[in-house]
Amino acid sequence: MGYNLSYGKLPDDHLSPDNSTLPNASSLGNSRHDEFTTIVLPVLYLVIFLASLLLNGLAVWIFFHIRNKTSFIFYLKNIVVADLLMTLTFPFKIIQDSQLGPWHFNSFLCRYTTVLFYANMYTTIVFLGLISIDRYLKVVKPFGDSRMYSITFTKILSACVWVVMAFLALPNLILTNGYPTKRNVDDCLKLKSPLGVKWHSAVIYINTCMFVVVLIVLIGCYIAISRYIYKSSKQFISSSSRKRKHNQSIRVVVAVFFTCFLPYHLCRIPFTFSHLDKILDDSAHKILYYCKEMTLFLSACNVCLDPIIYFFMCRSFSRRLFRKSNMRTRSESIRSLQSVRRSEVRIYHEYTDV
Repeated sequence: MGYNLSYGKLPDDHLSPDNSTLPNASSLGNSRHDEFTTIVLPVLYLVIFLASLLLNGLAVWIFFHIRNKTSFIFYLKNIVVADLLMTLTFPFKIIQDSQLGPWHFNSFLCRYTTVLFYANMYTTIVFLGLISIDRYLKVVKPFGDSRMYSITFTKILSACVWVVMAFLALPNLILTNGYPTKRNVDDCLKLKSPLGVKWHSAVIYINTCMFVVVLIVLIGCYIAISRYIYKSSKQFISSSSRKRKHNQSIRVVVAVFFTCFLPYHLCRIPFTFSHLDKILDDSAHKILYYCKEMTLFLSACNVCLDPIIYFFMCRSFSRRLFRKSNMRTRSESIRSLQSVRRSEVRIYHEYTDV
């Protein structure tokens, strides 16, 4: 959605204000098909694809048994949905990088898969920002406007997030309507209409601004919560222990956000500002290509790190997980005990028969 292409071709990924691509695209295009792109990246994406299916599948199963008691739980459920949708794009990324698909396969990636990937990536970013605001309100302003804490308000706000992200994504999908050929299929911008190119450029800046706003909100909420807890701990030691848990929980959100999303957006700076990009030589482009691929992979790893947020921040989630695992271990121990007793009875009968 936000940046062009089947996630990983750096030269085609850039869009300058005059709608031109990188000047060194041809020289760098040959470097795409090295071992890093065709072997290392597909293996890495396969690992997180399998891990995400396992972790988020477990998260869906657990959240299915948890009622929407708080806005926080509802936001987490939205992140699970975004992560699962993002995970569905990984097999296409693997096929493309490993060159297992036909040449026209890239046109499908440009039109559908890439749009879905970035749409859900920024949807997750927005919901992480909403979670940090929710933690701030619960800790610093617990007696504020009751409407902001209601599930109804949370559902409306979440629906608005999905509608806005769909509004940004759908034109990218619809306006990628060019006829694919072997000459243009590797550059998604060439498959877009003139209006599609302009929309693509606008969405890049919108998503970048969205990331910066959420980054500021996260840092601001974390500092405000830490200050409030530090002040209250001096006066009310007993009540501050619960609030320290909220501080630790938002720490987890900040850590996941900085690990997954900050490196990618820092790596995008030379390509957001075209004048920085034009002064770079071929070797610098190649280094940035590898940096961009690895930081994009870190962004994709978010689908595996979000379950850590569910476990550490959501008491209902961790309690339900432990309860289910304890039930399973208890049933397994009962089964093993029954089998031991049956074997003892069998041995006893054999002994008495003799």
